[in-house]
Amino acid sequence: MAMPQRDDTIEAIKRLDVLLEYAVMHDDEEEAERIREELRRLMDEV
Repeated sequence: MAMPQRDDTIEAIKRLDVLLEYAVMHDDEEEAERIREELRRLMDEV
């Protein structure tokens, strides 16, 4: 049986990963660091 909360967290991590890649590609270090912090927070939940 799937765990909806965990699935939502994994989807959020995937979304943030794409946003991080975009921020790095466009040299937006401030946004990249903000996204990294959010990713760290979510990874602790998994």
